[in-house]
Amino acid sequence: MEIKKLLVIGGSDPSGGAGIQVDRFTAADLGVFPYSVLTAVIAQNSSGVSSIEKLSKEIISKQLEAVFADTNVDAIKTGMLASRESVEVISNIVDEIEVKNFVIDPVFRSSSGTTFLSASAISLTKVRLFAKARIITPNIPEAERLAGFPIKDFNDVKKAAKEIKMFGSEWVLIKGGHLPGGECIDFLFDGIVEYKFSDKKINKDVRGTGCIFSTALASQLALGQDVPEAAEFAKKYVGDRIAGAICFGKNSFQTLPSFISQL
Repeated sequence: MEIKKLLVIGGSDPSGGAGIQVDRFTAADLGVFPYSVLTAVIAQNSSGVSSIEKLSKEIISKQLEAVFADTNVDAIKTGMLASRESVEVISNIVDEIEVKNFVIDPVFRSSSGTTFLSASAISLTKVRLFAKARIITPNIPEAERLAGFPIKDFNDVKKAAKEIKMFGSEWVLIKGGHLPGGECIDFLFDGIVEYKFSDKKINKDVRGTGCIFSTALASQLALGQDVPEAAEFAKKYVGDRIAGAICFGKNSFQTLPSFISQL
């Protein structure tokens, strides 16, 4: 039996609602073995973020070296990159290993509003990483930051996708959960072909949904699916996880992987 492997790179959330913890849950839930590299340690719970400790360029590099000295992976997914230094290190390693399935979830802020990445680090991400990506998966606020204009409706989503595509990724997928209305419409674009994936919004304040979506998508790419099929799967998967989310802490909900929710 061949087990596919996914490397997730991002920040740690001790409450398990987002970041590396939920990435690992998601990959394992989908039958993919998760390797992980931390860029930051975050003091966070269902109420928000209280502190962030960014890891040094040296330790991020050592983590990556440890993984790739031991194995190859079928996909890489990045979430919170935390600093310019981590962007540089990750860019260098992606150049060396030439991974096909490189998924970038451009995490700039937490769902509670804490800034995770500086303006200069975002600029470097666009220059150094986006052209290496098979797909980028921004939400509406992230897409607004990348495209440089407000997104008020689905036509703006399509315009933003075209702008973001110019940074060089193979595909762009803009998640539509922040748009007004009762439908959540995701838009996938490769420069020519357009796809729309729609589902009804679920009225829950759930953390980590972007992490789950991008990791589910990356896991499907690792398993050999094409991008449109992987995106459609990830859409349904994260919808199911939102529907089954519960509140462990004092505020927002968090999701359960199927191997726990079915117990």
